[in-house]
Amino acid sequence: MEILENMQLAGAPYFNAKKWVSPQNFAPEVMTGEISKDIYIHDVTLRDGEQTCGLNWTEDERIRIAVALDEIGVQRIEVGMPVVSEDIRSAIERLVKMGLGAEIIPFARALKGDIDASAETGVRSIVVEHAVNPYLCKYAYDVDTEQLIDRIAGAIEYARSLGLKTTFMGWDVTRATLDYVRKVYKAVVEKSHPEAVVFTDSFGVASPLAIYRAIKALKEDLPGVRVELHIHNEFGMAMGSVVAAAYAGVDGIHASINGLGERTGNVPTEEVVTALELLLNIHTGIKLEKLAAVSRLVEDISGVPVWRNKPVMGKRLFMAESGVVIHAKQKLEAQGIKAAMMPYLPEIVGHEELQVVFGGSSGKASVSYFLDKLGIGCTEEEAEAILEKVKALGRAKRDIVSEEELKEIIDRVREASCVETGNNPEP
Repeated sequence: MEILENMQLAGAPYFNAKKWVSPQNFAPEVMTGEISKDIYIHDVTLRDGEQTCGLNWTEDERIRIAVALDEIGVQRIEVGMPVVSEDIRSAIERLVKMGLGAEIIPFARALKGDIDASAETGVRSIVVEHAVNPYLCKYAYDVDTEQLIDRIAGAIEYARSLGLKTTFMGWDVTRATLDYVRKVYKAVVEKSHPEAVVFTDSFGVASPLAIYRAIKALKEDLPGVRVELHIHNEFGMAMGSVVAAAYAGVDGIHASINGLGERTGNVPTEEVVTALELLLNIHTGIKLEKLAAVSRLVEDISGVPVWRNKPVMGKRLFMAESGVVIHAKQKLEAQGIKAAMMPYLPEIVGHEELQVVFGGSSGKASVSYFLDKLGIGCTEEEAEAILEKVKALGRAKRDIVSEEELKEIIDRVREASCVETGNNPEP
């Protein structure tokens, strides 16, 4: 392929047969930190996802979703809090006995009773959580900083004494200063030695640059300890923060299918893995081509719809209506650029191929594309008439024109043309 303006496509990290993303992602000025080579997914659909208002999983639904997550390669599945209900406890026990490839992980407060209930399910790993915000700790938990550190460290030590690999998850972390957070996390790690720590933006209030700075600092402070990110999406910046964390060297990302979770939800698992794999070439171990099936499963079980233009999983994400887009698509594809007018081919994430659809924004290229597909020959005047009727119908409907409606328009236009000329329409 010809190299234009000193920008190579073939063999570049931002281009291949199935994707075309930004070369600026890989510029030396951007990749200034220790960017992650591999990032594992800690999926929280079953625990934090269940905190979506009005949503509760049954025991069997919890099992079905966990098995589906395991099948796509999720490394860690957070199933819920055993101390909360018997069905969660039973689901965890059943999943442990199934011997899935993923780690099955219960969630516990920094309380002996929570940890005991988790250990009794037969798991080998646990997440222990506590708020890390001086105001919340003082007024909601009645502890000062030293008492906070002792409480967390004591809980982690107890979990480890039961043979559990332990992750410490502070919450409401981003509404404290980074200096305070570093102080608490370093003291907890020195006292109790958890395998991993989670930096949590519980209310989605930190900017991506702040997340980059925090992850970079924790990676420097805690050598040998995995650093994970758990983030909500209050200001629509969760995915930006995930990418920032990746540039800073984060080890794991907490995410939920379809972005389920409290308020605006967690960062969506399907968006996280697609962005990491395709934008930054970071290995996640997830089978991207199975993402659509899992998304549909969770949508069906939860009853929470996926909006039609949602990134990665939207129902109309891989449709093209604009005539300008169709024209450019045809020209670039002729040069061997398959991901011409999209960042990646839809089949990468389990969707069907790009659909050319029709409506108020259609152009001549759209009509020509469909006529060629049907093997129908039209005069230029007929094509113009078809286009005008398609655009009028699309604008009246404020929706796309179906193939059946388009065929009816084509038939009417060609019949009218034949009446004028006295010719019979071609079959």
